[in-house]
Amino acid sequence: MGKTRESQDYGAMLPLKQAAARLGISVWHARDLCLRGEIASVKLGTRPGKRGGRRLIPESEINAFIERNLRRA
Repeated sequence: MGKTRESQDYGAMLPLKQAAARLGISVWHARDLCLRGEIASVKLGTRPGKRGGRRLIPESEINAFIERNLRRA
């Protein structure tokens, strides 16, 4: 029998531009957050470390980033 993997719902996978708009930041800042590991993302189309391709960010990761950085009064 094969291994079973628990499925996890990450919500919609948003392109970098849409994720940046949702966060109210520039595309470049959103990309930097992904590269620093502050926001989890998936890169499609090229090998890691290479230019090009697309970067997708799970909607759940955007919500988690907002929760982690929300300042409460």
